[in-house]
Amino acid sequence: MNKRKVAVIGCLGKMGQTVCRSLLASQEYELATGIDINGVGEDLGQMLRMGHIGVPISSNLQKIISEVGVEIAIDFSTPMVVSSNVAQCLQEGIPVLVGTTGISSEDREKLSLLSEKTGTPVLIVPNFAIGALLMMEFSKKAAQYLPHCEIIEMHHPQKLDKPSGTALLTREIIEKALGRGSKDESVIPIHSVRLPGLTAHQEVIFGDLGQTLTIRHDSFQRESFLPGIYLGLKQLLSGKGLKIGLKL
Repeated sequence: MNKRKVAVIGCLGKMGQTVCRSLLASQEYELATGIDINGVGEDLGQMLRMGHIGVPISSNLQKIISEVGVEIAIDFSTPMVVSSNVAQCLQEGIPVLVGTTGISSEDREKLSLLSEKTGTPVLIVPNFAIGALLMMEFSKKAAQYLPHCEIIEMHHPQKLDKPSGTALLTREIIEKALGRGSKDESVIPIHSVRLPGLTAHQEVIFGDLGQTLTIRHDSFQRESFLPGIYLGLKQLLSGKGLKIGLKL
């Protein structure tokens, strides 16, 4: 079976490195190239401390994806450049799995239109952890009985966006379950914490007369996101247009 060639954008970031190492051991996917503003020209395997693999790091996304025949892109870059990265991939007909959060609603709408125009799918996933998906599903159910809630999301200090994409999506899911719109005065509060020692954590606290219910998810290692990433790749390739979030 021929492996699908994958480009990892933001390959030297913490999540990018985790994905690259996993792809090197994959039976379905081939790590074809790494894109980053750091380490340009260096062998990606050497930068990952896995030995020479013959895959140089490039900073020119448009050039490298055509040179190596990329079939799929995974973006773990930064909020400042992710929309531009995705747009370039779509213009080249490359489906994109996006793990970078902080994309504005305006940019998301533009990318949705470009995805439809090019016939190339995009899947934006705020959180790849299966446990986080279950947390959102359980919160959706709980909100039907306990409509008063607040969200606390906690991440490492290097996370650039605040609130997190997971918290925003959780709020959106709960508000839809309650029949509310995002402009309602009763919008669910989100509290953001950025501290050393944290990885990715969120709790949704529901309260009612004489009781509270807390639904919490914790990711202590970035490897916890890998099963969701491979699920996302499958859902990306079977989808159309721009979609948000994984489906269980």
